[in-house]
Amino acid sequence: MRKKQCKLGVLAVLLFAEYGFAQSKDSLSKETSIKEVVVVAFGKQKKEEITGSVQSLKAKDLSNLQNGNILQGIGGKVAGVQVISSGQPGSQPTIRMRGIGSINASSDPLIVLDGIPYSGNLNSIAASDIESISFLEDASSNALYGSRGANGVIIVNTKRGKTKGLHIEADVRTGVNFRSIEDYSVYTSPQDYYTAYYNRARIGEVARLQQPGAIPSAASPHAAGLAALSKLGYNVYNTPFNQLITKDGQFNPDAQLLYQDNWKKLLFKPALRREATVGISANGDQVKSYTSLNYLDDKGYLISSGFERFGIRSNLDYSITSKLKLTTALSYTYSKQDFGESGGFSNPFQFARNISPFYPVFLRDNNYQQLYDTNGNALYDYGDGQGPNGATRSYAVFENPVGNLQKDKSQTTSNITNINLGLNYEIIKGLDFTYNFGAYLENVTNLQFGNTEGGTSSSVGGTISKGSIFKYTLNHQQLLTYQKKLGNHSFNILVGHELNKIKNEGFSGSKQQLLLPNSLSFDNAVKITDLSGNGYEYAVEGYFSRLLYNYDGKYFFNANVRRDGSSVFSPESRWGNFYGLGVAWNVAKENFLKDNALINSLKLKASYGQQGNDNILLDGTNRDYYAYQDIYGINNFGDDKPVLSLKKQGNKDLKWETSKNLNAGVEISLLKNRITLNADYFERKVSDMIYTLPLPPSNAGSYVKYGNIGDMTNRGVQANINVDVLRTDDFQWNIYANATHYKNTITRLPAEQRNTGLVSGLFILAEGGDRYTYYLKEFAGVNPNNGDALWYRTVINPTTQKEEKTITNNYKEATDYNTGKSAIPKVYGGFGTDVTYKRLNLSVNFAYQFGGYGYDDIYRSLFHSDTYASNYSTDLDKTWTPENPGAALPRVDLTSTNQNGNSTLYLIKSDYISLQDVTLSYQLPDDFAGQAGLSGLKVYLTGNNLYLWSKRKGYDPRTSLTGVSDSYKYSTLSSVSLGFKLTF
Repeated sequence: MRKKQCKLGVLAVLLFAEYGFAQSKDSLSKETSIKEVVVVAFGKQKKEEITGSVQSLKAKDLSNLQNGNILQGIGGKVAGVQVISSGQPGSQPTIRMRGIGSINASSDPLIVLDGIPYSGNLNSIAASDIESISFLEDASSNALYGSRGANGVIIVNTKRGKTKGLHIEADVRTGVNFRSIEDYSVYTSPQDYYTAYYNRARIGEVARLQQPGAIPSAASPHAAGLAALSKLGYNVYNTPFNQLITKDGQFNPDAQLLYQDNWKKLLFKPALRREATVGISANGDQVKSYTSLNYLDDKGYLISSGFERFGIRSNLDYSITSKLKLTTALSYTYSKQDFGESGGFSNPFQFARNISPFYPVFLRDNNYQQLYDTNGNALYDYGDGQGPNGATRSYAVFENPVGNLQKDKSQTTSNITNINLGLNYEIIKGLDFTYNFGAYLENVTNLQFGNTEGGTSSSVGGTISKGSIFKYTLNHQQLLTYQKKLGNHSFNILVGHELNKIKNEGFSGSKQQLLLPNSLSFDNAVKITDLSGNGYEYAVEGYFSRLLYNYDGKYFFNANVRRDGSSVFSPESRWGNFYGLGVAWNVAKENFLKDNALINSLKLKASYGQQGNDNILLDGTNRDYYAYQDIYGINNFGDDKPVLSLKKQGNKDLKWETSKNLNAGVEISLLKNRITLNADYFERKVSDMIYTLPLPPSNAGSYVKYGNIGDMTNRGVQANINVDVLRTDDFQWNIYANATHYKNTITRLPAEQRNTGLVSGLFILAEGGDRYTYYLKEFAGVNPNNGDALWYRTVINPTTQKEEKTITNNYKEATDYNTGKSAIPKVYGGFGTDVTYKRLNLSVNFAYQFGGYGYDDIYRSLFHSDTYASNYSTDLDKTWTPENPGAALPRVDLTSTNQNGNSTLYLIKSDYISLQDVTLSYQLPDDFAGQAGLSGLKVYLTGNNLYLWSKRKGYDPRTSLTGVSDSYKYSTLSSVSLGFKLTF
C-alpha cells in the first residue's frame, strides 16, 4: 500500500509540473541567460565564456539575511562552500571552499572587495550595500590572485549607480534575537541534583567495596551518600542534608524549597535587533553615483553582548572624457562589538550549563533573604563564603557571569576607512590601461574591564586591559587590457602588476587596583601588570597575464600565469610561479543542437592550474610573517634584566605550499531554461605542506620549527540544480538544491612518521587517512558487575607473537586507535524554494550535511566523576547502578575520574538539516504607495536560523569544522524581524 501511495505522489508531481510548464509564460529567454554577466578576477565575463567554476549570489539573494557579517548567512546557498558560524553578533565565520587547503597554514579564502584584496572583516559592510558576491573555486578562475587564491576567492562587489535619474531606497527592520537551539538536557531542580549527587557517592561506595581488601568509608552506602551531600555547602531546603534522602533512596517529601535562582533565564534573554539603511543613486550622462548610510544595532541574546555599526559609502563613476574614466569606492565604518565568549569558568555558556541548580545567583543572608547595596542594586553570590551560613562553592568559586557581564566589559571598537580608486584610459580602440589603488585603514581598540565588587578581578582591586592596533594595507594595480575581434575570433589579453603591502602596529597594557569602581580610564588604576607592543610588515608582489579566447561563441580558452614574491619566505625561495588553464565548449551552439527544443544550453568545461599558499599559522590563529627568521621572546625572570628565549626557529629552506587544481564540469539548461543543472568534478593536490618538524629531545617544547613535510589531496564532486516548476503571469514557483561531496586524503608524511602517523589532539594524520580522522581509545562496554568502563587494549600474545585485542578497565593501559571515522561529512549543501503569487512572495532555504562524525566533548563532560558540584546530563539515568546493571553507560561516581575519559563512546553522527531562513513579503499596489509619495512599498517578515534537526539536543554540528563541541562557544543565534522597504 505504501509503494502505491508513493507512485501516486510522484505521478501527481509530474502531472502538476507538466501542467505548469504547459500553461506558463516564457519570461526568461535563452538569450537573457546567455548574456548574464559574472564578476571574475580583474573584471567581468559573460557566464557562457567562463571555463572554470564560478558561482554568484545577487543582491536579491542577500537582501533578507540578518547577519552583522554577510558571510554568516550564506550557509547552504553555494555548492562547495562550508560556513562555520558563531552566534556572537558580527563575528567572522570560518569559510572552507572545496575542502581543506592545509594542515598548518591557513585554509581561508581570499576576500576581494571592489577589485582590491581586502584584509578586514566583512562585518564592516552592510548587506544592503552589496551588489553581488562571486565564489571562484578553481585554478583557472582564481590563479590570477596567485599566492593568495589557493583556498578560493570570494569577490564582493558593492552597488554603483545605474539607471539615469535620482533613485532612493530605504529599508527599515526591527526584530528580536534569541537562542537558536536548546542547550543540553541537565538537571534543573535542586531535588533532582541532590538525589543524583547522593547516588554518585552511594554507587561509588558499592563499587569500591567489591574490590579485595576494601574498608567501608561509612556505616553504609546510604550513609556515604549523605556524607557527600553535607559537603556541598549550600542547602536550599528547610531540611538538613542528612535527612534529605531517605534510606530507600527517595527525596524527603517533607523538604520545602527555600529559594532557587535560574541562571539561564538571567543570562540568556531575547534581545532587540534594529537595522536601517538608505541608498541614493543619482545618475547623469557623465556621472553615476551611489551613496548609502546604514545603521545596525544587533544585540545578542546573551546579556551585554552585541554588535553595533554605523557606515557611510560613496561610489562614483565619472566619465572625464570619452576615453578617460574615474571610479571611486569610499567608505567609513564605525563598529562596536561586545563579546560574551570568554575562556575558563567565567564563560557564561559553559557556566550556565555546568552550574548546579542549587547554587544561587544573588547573595542572601543566613535567613535566605536577598541582599542589596545602598543604591538598591542586587548583590551577587560568588561562592566565596559571603553567602548564607558562610557556604562556599566547590565549583567556579569567585565567578558569577550574571553579575560580571553587567559590570565587566569585553569590547572591541573599530574605525575602518576603505578607499578604492580606479583610473581607466582608452589608449586606442580595444586597448585600455587601468590603474587601481586601494587603501585600507583600520584602528581597533580592545578593552577588558574587571570590576572591583566581585569575581576574580575584585581580589586585585579591579583590572583594566587596553590594546590599540593600527593597520593599513596599500594595494597598487597596473592593468593593460587589449580586446580584438577578427571574424569569429575574439581575443582578450591582460597584462598586469600588483603590489600589496600591509603594516600593523599595536600595543597593549594591563593595570590593577582601581580607585573609582566604574571608571574605564587607564589612569584610574595604579599598578601596571603588563605593557607590551609589537608589529609586523608584509608584502607580496606579482606580475601576471591572462588570455581569453573565444571562437564563434562555441569554443573558449583561458590561460593565465602569475609570478609572486612573498616577504614571508627567504630571498632564495621567495618567488613562485602559478598558472591556470581552462577550456569550454558551448555544445548547444552546434548545428545539431542549435534549435533543440529540449536543450537550451549545454557547456562542457575543464581547467587545471597551480597556486601557492604563504599564510602560515604559528599557533592555529596568528599568522607567521617571518617564516624564515628566528623569533625570540624577551623575558623578565624577576631581576628586571632582559633575557632572550627562542620561540620559533626560522627555516630558510621553507617554501610555498603548492596547490594543483583540476576541474571538469557540465552546465545544462532545459525546457526554455526552466531547469538548469551544473555539475563539477574537482581534484586538489596540496604538496609541500607546512607543519612542525620533529626536533631533538633537548628542545623540550621550548620552540618550534616549520618545514615542508607532506602532501594531501581533496577529490570530490559538486552539483546544483534549479527548477522553475511554474512560471505564469500571476504564479511563479522555483525550487533549487546543491550538494558537495569530497574526500580528503593525506598522501605523504615524513619518513619518521610514516608508520606511526602524527597525532594532533583527538585526530591522527596518517598516510591514506584524512585531516580529521579521530584517534581515540575504543570503548568496549560496561562491566555489569561494578559498572566499570571498559576499553580495548592491544597486546602481543607471548605464544604466537601476534597482536591481540584484550579488554581492560584501566584507562591508562587502553590503546589509542585510528578509528577510521572522520569529522568530514560525506555530503553537504542546501535546498529551498521560492514561491510568488501576484504580489506575495515566500522564500524558504535549508542547509544540511550527512555522513560525518562529531566528538561531543560537552556531553562527555556532563558525566564527570569528581567532587566538583557541577551539573550532570539527565542521561545519568542511563548509567550503571546496582539496580541497573545492564546500562549502556558506565558508572558515574565521585572518585573514578577516568570513567568518562576520551573514547569512541562520545563519537556522534554530525548529520543535520537546518532551516536557514524564511521570508514572507508583500509588495503593496502602486496606487497605494503613490498616495504616500512612494514609487514602491514592500512589507516583509523574515527569520534566520529558525530550526535545527540533529542527533542530540544541545549538539550543534554547524558551529565546528572539526566536529568537536566547544563548551565556550557562543551558541547559534536566531533572528525574526518585520521590515519595510520603500522606494522613491
